[in-house]
Formats: sequence, C-alpha cells, structure tokens
Amino acid sequence: MTRLSLAALLVSVLTVHAAGQRSDAGKDERLLAELQQTLAKAWVSGDRATLEQIIAPDWSSTGPDGRRTDRATVLADVFETRVHKIHRVEIDDVTVRVFGAAAVVTGRTHGVGEVQGSPYDVFIRFTDTFVRREGRWRAVASHASLLAGRH
Repeated sequence: MTRLSLAALLVSVLTVHAAGQRSDAGKDERLLAELQQTLAKAWVSGDRATLEQIIAPDWSSTGPDGRRTDRATVLADVFETRVHKIHRVEIDDVTVRVFGAAAVVTGRTHGVGEVQGSPYDVFIRFTDTFVRREGRWRAVASHASLLAGRH
C-alpha cells in the first residue's frame, strides 16, 4: 500500500470514528437536555423515585446564598418535613457540553413554591454536572445563581 493510500485510509477511519463520537455526543446532549425537563416535572409532581434515579446519592448543591447541601437533606425537605413545597419549575436556555463520561449542563430556571410557609417566585441560572455511571447519566453537583429578573 502506498503512503498516500495509507494516509487516505487513516483519514477515512478517523473521520468515521470522529463522526461516531459526534453522533454519540449529540445523543447524550439531547438526553441530558431531556433529563433537565424530567427533573423539573419530577420536582413538581413529587416523583421521588425519578429524582433518586437521576440525582446521585453523593450529589451536592450550592444555592444562591452560597450554602451547600446534599441529596438527603433536599429530599427530606421536600418529601418528609415538607418545609419546601415546589409548585412550578420551568427550565429553558439549556446548553449541554459533553466531555466523555462527564457533562456540564447550564440553563435558566423559573421556580415557584414556598419554603417554611414563605412563598417564592425566582429566576436562577444553574450549572449541573453529570457523570455517566453504570451506563446512565447521574447528577453529581449543582450550582444556582439568583437572577434579579428575567434574563
């Protein structure tokens, strides 16, 4: 095989491999964007099982006030003590970046609910970090920044 033929074959193989990776990344991007909507619906409907499937046991979150919390505390606040009631969650402006077995999802959330009886109606920018574990995406970290209005 000539060097030119070998080079052409190599480029062809690499192009097919790269196209396959882009296709997989595209599927993952769509899936992760859909997972954000699934999470929003699960919070509103009180679907704890779905939340526990997507949010990893070792998940941590940093809220707009800078406080960190974990999955057990958040789920307890919503489902057990009911100090946090979620009435509406709308997510938009979602961007997904996949890095192999990790992904970063950013977007905007409009949340309506109440905490300890005090109502809230907020807009936040969020960053969620996902890791592929045992063949599925799991949220492992979240961060939220409060927006002063609709941005």
